[in-house]
Amino acid sequence: MITQLPNTQWDAKAYQQFSRLRQQPVNELLDRVELANPKRIYDLGCGTGIATQLLAKRWPRAQLRGIDSSAQMLDEARCLPIKASWTQCDLLDWKPEQPADLLLAAAVLHFIDGHKKLLPSLLGHLNPGGCLAAHMPDWRDAPWYRLMLDTLNEDGVGGRPLGTAQLRQRMAARPLLSLEDYYRLLAPLTESLDIWETEQLQVIDGKSPVYDWVKVSALRPVMQSLDSAEQARFIYHYLMRVHAHYPQEGNGHTLFPFKRIFIVAKV
Repeated sequence: MITQLPNTQWDAKAYQQFSRLRQQPVNELLDRVELANPKRIYDLGCGTGIATQLLAKRWPRAQLRGIDSSAQMLDEARCLPIKASWTQCDLLDWKPEQPADLLLAAAVLHFIDGHKKLLPSLLGHLNPGGCLAAHMPDWRDAPWYRLMLDTLNEDGVGGRPLGTAQLRQRMAARPLLSLEDYYRLLAPLTESLDIWETEQLQVIDGKSPVYDWVKVSALRPVMQSLDSAEQARFIYHYLMRVHAHYPQEGNGHTLFPFKRIFIVAKV
């Protein structure tokens, strides 16, 4: 079964705050894509178009389409000075009108459960010789994510949990597979397959930069599911935990290690 976290309003302006750092893994991913002249490219979960701009620069003659479920994100993307079309659509409901030569999925597939069905399905939308290129934040063992789970479990009134048991169970789930399992899943379906993992020491700035980073992505389903009083308690206690674990350095920067899984699969 393929499921996706509930859709909530994306804060497109806040998402752009760390656009330079969000672009770096896209560059790393595209460096491994060996396609000379793809004619039809889809940027799945394109958001504000951070990756779409890179695609347009590398393959200016390609038919480029951005797909995203957020109207707010697409409003920002449509302001970009690039030749592309934009479609608002839930990725689970998306099917291309014609097969693609490249499907890019930058920081989107980790929101969707059921990778054993999802990824082979995406490969089925490619022309022969086409490529699926994806990177996914691997945050389930990250300290900031564990602190989020601790806050949900412990920081309600009287030490009771925050939110519903369903919310806490969903946030504790692990939709990503191991690198080995991705290989075993995709190798029989591909001509070439490149899978790797990185941990980048991100250096970020701001009063609460770790919170600013995660509030626009991983914390969205949490904030959607809590009422206003619970939201206030969550933010207060979560910020205390995050500031203690990620203190500012002497130079004012905050160090934020971040893991990602990369996949380049050619059919």
